[in-house]
Amino acid sequence: MTQTPLWEKSVMRDAAGNTLRPGGFSLTDRAVALTGLQAGAKVLDVGCGLGATVEYLRTKYGLKACGMDYSPRQLAESPAELPLARADGSELPFAASSFDAIFCECVLSLIQDKEKTISEFKRVLKKNGKLIISDLYRRGSGQIQCLDGSCANSPLYLGRTEQILKENGLHITAIEDYSRLLVELAAKLVFAGGKPPSSGPNCCDGPGYMLMIAAF
Repeated sequence: MTQTPLWEKSVMRDAAGNTLRPGGFSLTDRAVALTGLQAGAKVLDVGCGLGATVEYLRTKYGLKACGMDYSPRQLAESPAELPLARADGSELPFAASSFDAIFCECVLSLIQDKEKTISEFKRVLKKNGKLIISDLYRRGSGQIQCLDGSCANSPLYLGRTEQILKENGLHITAIEDYSRLLVELAAKLVFAGGKPPSSGPNCCDGPGYMLMIAAF
C-alpha cells in the first residue's frame, strides 16, 4: 500500500498552513528581497502544491507568477483562477528563457533526478535569472530528526548541489540557515496530532533547513 506523503496529509496543513513548509512565507519574502524581483517579473513556482506561493507572489508583489506540481490531488484543491499546470520538475512544459526567477521551496530534495531538473531550470531561466531554493540539507549530528514521509528523508547534500549548479552555469550568491523553522514545524506537527519525529534506521542524521539563491 502506497504511503500518503506528509505534504498531502491534513495534519501538515493544520501545522504549516497552505504553504506546507517551515516558515510559511517568511523565506519567500526574504528571497524576493535578496533577488530584487520587481513587479511584472515572470516567475515559476516548481512544486507549487496548493498554489499558495503563486497567489502570494501575484497579490503582494505584483509578479507574473505561475506554478506547476506533479500531484493531481493538490492541484485539484488549489484556487481555480491560478495559472497552475501538472508537470514533472525534470520536464518543464515551458519555452527556453521564459522566467526571471524560479522558486523551488521544499521540493528539490524530493526529486530523484536533480541533475536533469536543474538543467531544466537553467533552460527556462532568462540570462540573468535567479534560482531560489529553500529546502532541507544534510549536516552533522544535531537535534533535528526526520518527519516521516517528508523531504527530511532525503535532505540535500550542499556540496553536490553546488556542483550541479556550477555544471549548469549557476553560482550561489547567498545561503542562509533557518534550521530553527524546521524545529518549530516539528513541534507544531506534534501538537496538531501528527506522528512525532522518527528515529528509525532510515532517518537522516540531523537535517538543517536553508535558503539558497543561485544566479547565472
